[in-house]
Amino acid sequence: MRLTFICAQLPYPPNHGGTVDMWRRVCALHDAGVKLRIVCWHQAEAGDPELAENLARIREKAESVVVLPFQTGFASKLPRLARLLTLPWAASARSLSEQAYAAVLGSERAAAVDAVWLDGLYGGDLALKLAHALQRPLFYRSHNIEHRYTRYQLNSAHGMREQAHWLLRNCNVEHFERRVLREAEAFFDISVDDLAYWRACGFTHGHWLPTLVDQEMAARLSAPVSRAPEFDVGYLGNLFMPNNVFGISWFIEQVVPTLLQRNPALRIFIAGSRPNERIRALLAAVPQITLIESPPDAAVVLRNAKVLINPVFAGSGVNVKSVEMLFTPAALVSTPQGLAGLPENVAACFQVATEADAFAQAIQNALQADLHTPAYALQRQRARQCFQSSRIAEILPVLQNSRAHEIAAPTRTVAVRGIDQKVG
Repeated sequence: MRLTFICAQLPYPPNHGGTVDMWRRVCALHDAGVKLRIVCWHQAEAGDPELAENLARIREKAESVVVLPFQTGFASKLPRLARLLTLPWAASARSLSEQAYAAVLGSERAAAVDAVWLDGLYGGDLALKLAHALQRPLFYRSHNIEHRYTRYQLNSAHGMREQAHWLLRNCNVEHFERRVLREAEAFFDISVDDLAYWRACGFTHGHWLPTLVDQEMAARLSAPVSRAPEFDVGYLGNLFMPNNVFGISWFIEQVVPTLLQRNPALRIFIAGSRPNERIRALLAAVPQITLIESPPDAAVVLRNAKVLINPVFAGSGVNVKSVEMLFTPAALVSTPQGLAGLPENVAACFQVATEADAFAQAIQNALQADLHTPAYALQRQRARQCFQSSRIAEILPVLQNSRAHEIAAPTRTVAVRGIDQKVG
């Protein structure tokens, strides 16, 4: 099978949740024998040596790669504002000129692709046009309920500039999102909760396709412990998105004082990319917290804490960081939002708390927990099975037989290798 695979951004390097999720799906589809023709957007200049290196890695998994420029210059702003009636701001940044569209269409028509795959909402304008012009089915992999996600980020934003940014990005997202779902032959959702939401809205042609963890990464994360972690508590995630900034700020301001009152020698790390000034200032005031900025190897960082935390309060879809935490030997603590969209048997592996004192107590309990009991090890292993890369094979019949049969209306459970997970 040959897919035109449209990514809203360059899918490599996998250095944050969105690209990690996409890249692992690219690898899994390639390993399952699907031929991929990737079309994506990127801001770097064509001669950028880092871009050339990244493209070489992508070409190991794809038979062709087309990189398109974003429309981000001042001259594009007025046309993009005019298109807000039909396209969200982030989608209009990926609109093509007639010449560029004709080149992409001609290339994909010559390749005789079997279907168009849209990975993430904002490449949707091109995906819809190609599917119609090529008369091929469109498949959509949702990363979030995007209109909820942009509203969450707007509500979490600080300062007029950041609020204006998310206000603009929030315009017309829901209308466009529903249009893509209506026109897709089938859609694949990252989240069991989001899938249930869309079913309740009447979109009954969806399937659960969780984020995947590649075998090498999984093996490194879950390898037997050879030395004690250097830190007691750790967090890994981007340090610039409003929802993450809010959660980390809450943890530092309201949870850490209680932890340090009980144990002044506690060692904590906060790791991630692009820490904003608010995060830097908060961390600088607490000497017991180490900032690990843009770590090159996530597995090394995640294995270096006794307890891993996810203190987010807003978002949509699934927190990829929670899935990766699941594969480590560490004890796990999260807010309910950090586990949103995950099956019940996965959430059961975490201690969950919302209030600051309860979150601090959950960390204390986790530090003292015995993680070596056979029952706990079995629970963790079963939960990890949901995210193995081999699960991609379960969706291939939907892609291959899309025109040959009617996709059955999903039930209120998602079968995961013999384990039924509630989605409604």
